[in-house]
Amino acid sequence: MSDWLTRETLEPLAGGLALTIGITTITSIASLVLGVGIGTLRLAGNRPVKAAAVAFIEVFRNIPALIQIIFWAFAFPSVFSPDIRSVLFFDNALMSWLGGATGLSLPYYALAACLGLTLNTGAHLAELFRAGAGTLPRKRIDAARLLGAGTRTVLWRIVVPGGVRAAFPAITTRLIHNMKNTALASFVAVPELFQTIQASVTRSFRAVEFLTLAAVLYLLLSTLMAILLRRVDIRLNRGRPHLNPD
Repeated sequence: MSDWLTRETLEPLAGGLALTIGITTITSIASLVLGVGIGTLRLAGNRPVKAAAVAFIEVFRNIPALIQIIFWAFAFPSVFSPDIRSVLFFDNALMSWLGGATGLSLPYYALAACLGLTLNTGAHLAELFRAGAGTLPRKRIDAARLLGAGTRTVLWRIVVPGGVRAAFPAITTRLIHNMKNTALASFVAVPELFQTIQASVTRSFRAVEFLTLAAVLYLLLSTLMAILLRRVDIRLNRGRPHLNPD
């Protein structure tokens, strides 16, 4: 084994990689559910609901993910008094359980990073879903209504699944971008992959080696995620012929 890649460096790197995968999984699922939900409200809600959905998309899509992560980690808790802040965010049963389950000394910061990433990615996915739903053939919807399907049935049986299928290639790209954005969690002391790489560089002064390793690992994660999501895309469209939107 190389003199810079030792057991002492491999253990935290493995932990950081596992945490990156965990954050990616949580935020990908949560942001997809959030994005489809907000996108659906924008398509089918009444005027105030649509306006709220548009506001959500514009706010959380256009504020950088790093600012959102730092806001939820540091700024939001400071709104409360020190005693309330401690109970709500750091010293309670949930945080104790999360700390024991994950080994994190301050699990709230990981939750804040997940929240920031979910809101940012969810806002992007809501717009992608809306655009995908807009490509559905109008005659499919009209035919369903002629057969007696109500608005809710058309929405949940045709618009939502069809919109997700149409937008899934773009959703895939955004979810991979979200995985790469997990490196931003290092700014709030979450020991994910990039934070452990930084710590290794600081200890060893082997920046070239460790940053090259980081690049390779993120490339592998991106490739594996693209393969997985491509398989999901194939399953979503299995047995469904290409439909002309005209």
